This record gives sequence, structure tokens and C-alpha cells, in this order.
Amino acid sequence: MPAEHPAERLAESADIVFTATVRAEAMRFDRVPETNVTFSEEPGERSISESRRENLPERVAEGVTYREVRVRYVLAAGLSTSARTPPRASEGPPGSPVAMGERPASRDRA
Repeated sequence: MPAEHPAERLAESADIVFTATVRAEAMRFDRVPETNVTFSEEPGERSISESRRENLPERVAEGVTYREVRVRYVLAAGLSTSARTPPRASEGPPGSPVAMGERPASRDRA
């Protein structure tokens, strides 16, 4: 079945996917909340977030009780090729003695 939403399409090939589902029998807001999602991207990265709501409008109203609420949130990111490529075994992690050109100590076994 093909994905219906952009976040799901990206999630199919994403390197990092975070999903959360919140359910409530009843939900009421005394004040309308201010919400905002921002991403900091480097060139070559792709990211998207999206929420699907059941019985909860995109903009809620003060003092209204919403019943049988369900919100599904998806955040997906595809990393750039350079971020995805692990170091070769001979290189070691950045900053390690091997990566700095030192040879690992050999262990003699008797």
C-alpha cells in the first residue's frame, strides 16, 4: 500500500524515524497553545514532520472538550551521504589514536 502522507513516504527510506501516538478519552484546553516545529539542516539532508489527528482540529478552541482524541506524530530524516558513511576499520572513529595515525599496540599471547 503506498504511503498517503509526505512523512510516511520519507519514512520508507529515512535513516532516522521517530513516531509517537497520543490517545485521550477527553482533552480540554484552557488556552489555545502556540506550537512550532523547526529544523536545522545541512546541505544534503532531508527532514519532515507531520501529525495526523482524530477528533482534534488543527486549531483547537478554548474551553471545548474533545473526546476520543488520537494524535500520531511522525518525524523522519534522511542523512547526507557523508554523514552516513562510517569510517573504515583502519581509520577508527574521529579523534582515536588509529585515526590520528598511531598504530594500535599489539598483544603478545603466551
